[in-house]
Amino acid sequence: MNPAPPRGATPVAGGGPDDHLRLRSLVALTWRSLRFLRPVRFHLAALFTGFGGLALVFLPVGLLLIDVFWTRILFGLPPIEAEIRLLGLDPLRFHPGALMGPAERREMLRHWIAVAGVAALIATPIALALSYYQIWILQRVNQTLRLAILDRLQSLSLRFHADSRIGDAMYRMYQDSSMVTRFLEAFVLAPIFTIGRFLLALAVVVAFDPRLALILLAVWPPLLVLGARSARPLRRDFRRAREANSELTARIQETVAGIRVLKAYRAERRELAHFERESKAAFAAAFTARSRFASYLVRLFWVTGVALVAGGALAAVATQRGLETFAAVLGFHVWTLGLWNYFKDRFDDGASQARSLLRTWGRAQDIAVALDRVFEVLDREPEVSDAPDAIDLPVPAEGVRFRDVSFGYGPERPALEDVDLELPVGSVTAVVGPTGAGKTTLLALLLRLYDPDRGTVEIDGVPLERVRLASLRSAVSIALQENLLFAATVRENVAYGSRDTSDEKLRAAAWVACADEFIERLPQGWDTLLGERGTGLSSGQRQRLSLARAILRDAPILILDEPTASLDAETEARVLERLSAWARGRIVLLVTHRLSTARLADRLVVLEEGRVREVGTPSELVARPEGTFRRLRAAEVA
Repeated sequence: MNPAPPRGATPVAGGGPDDHLRLRSLVALTWRSLRFLRPVRFHLAALFTGFGGLALVFLPVGLLLIDVFWTRILFGLPPIEAEIRLLGLDPLRFHPGALMGPAERREMLRHWIAVAGVAALIATPIALALSYYQIWILQRVNQTLRLAILDRLQSLSLRFHADSRIGDAMYRMYQDSSMVTRFLEAFVLAPIFTIGRFLLALAVVVAFDPRLALILLAVWPPLLVLGARSARPLRRDFRRAREANSELTARIQETVAGIRVLKAYRAERRELAHFERESKAAFAAAFTARSRFASYLVRLFWVTGVALVAGGALAAVATQRGLETFAAVLGFHVWTLGLWNYFKDRFDDGASQARSLLRTWGRAQDIAVALDRVFEVLDREPEVSDAPDAIDLPVPAEGVRFRDVSFGYGPERPALEDVDLELPVGSVTAVVGPTGAGKTTLLALLLRLYDPDRGTVEIDGVPLERVRLASLRSAVSIALQENLLFAATVRENVAYGSRDTSDEKLRAAAWVACADEFIERLPQGWDTLLGERGTGLSSGQRQRLSLARAILRDAPILILDEPTASLDAETEARVLERLSAWARGRIVLLVTHRLSTARLADRLVVLEEGRVREVGTPSELVARPEGTFRRLRAAEVA
């Protein structure tokens, strides 16, 4: 399912699922897609120049060679001057208007084979090179679009990601985005060649007999009517198919991500049944869409087939009776078998190009649906962005201040209310409270993942809305509860996000996080390769590596979200003792459910139901007989 647009979202271009691709929306979609051609515009110019030059040189050669084979070599009709020069024949033996005997035709065949072979040897590698060049250009465009999608996904707020499914984003980025190359190929590159071939075929047919050209033109009205009437159902079915496959991708991602839980609860069969149900739904939706498209193609074939039969039959009658052509073309004056074959090829080619354009129109419904889904992401404006007059954040000298901050994830989901709080430099401040008290939201506001609904968050008196996001987040280091590690070495995992890292700094950060003691015992020490998500390490070891990564950044603000939840009491005490010494001159915000951990901090903030209930040192709060912290501590001990 598509997530609901977040606050500040721009309306999605392309309309709803039942909109068909009208000319106006096609123009808008084309214009939006063309912006991704900008990085390759010079390559496209070179490509068109290459194909144009190839056609300009070899198309007349090919037409002359075809004419020579069918009319001169097979039937011995008099050659024209251009053919004599092309084949390099002796002008004394071969001259325009002269009939040829068997000897002359055999000699012409030898010359024809030599010239055709040389032309093929030259034209084939050039055509292949241009084709590969076209593929490379289109893949560059696809890469540009994927980068744009990822950049936009990274800039969107957590509210958007909380309402979205990871698998849907993956499908849009990988499958839907690939349609931009087909779109550009179908609506920018192919029409140029297709229309050019149709006009060439039409010109040849007109030269033979304008009355037969009318049959070729007559295929357009029924084809256009068919295309217009089929567009809406095609687009509706293609959208349903893509949404169903997107749901299936999301199911696969969730199944793989939760494989440990599935095994622990023996839910494999139940999950397999869910997957089978969604897989069948995706198959049915795709089958319906492809079946409708196949039916559309059959109807296109019948329309052009009638024209082909009519044109071919009338040309055959003219050939049988030896009627004169409308004008002499390449030496043709009357209808012959060679002329009929040549005419039939050109007539068939013209009808095929007409059918090809309408086939492209049908495929455009699927392409447009895919690009609509891509632009739904690109059209979303980030809730949090830099102000026009944003400044870089100076190194904090005083601290962070929450001034009457209120925030909610929706009208009925308040998370923080009237929070007034100071986080001074040089102290470790622990935020505690029951689940749902607003602790994680407090961190998100400090990172400016959201903006408050009311009030401000300030650093040294400067509101975060006036600070550049890149500057703010480079000044903040964070260790999350999830302990995300990558399939890389220990060194690469700890150094992730840090620049100019030396072994000395790595070891110092590991010492503060008490990670050095187990790193040295690993098979290859710092160069030990970890599995995906840190497979092979205990949860406590993964947590200490994540903490070391945050410390290594040496940022003036350090945020720790349950940083010791997986540590034993002794290791936790040593980590917090070393962290307190390291934190001098920095702002450290520690969020934890464990009150025993909070007691090791310099200051405590107790949150409950989104409000600050108490602030003070651990000893001060424990001493309050009716205090919230004391009540929570008593409940934890009990």
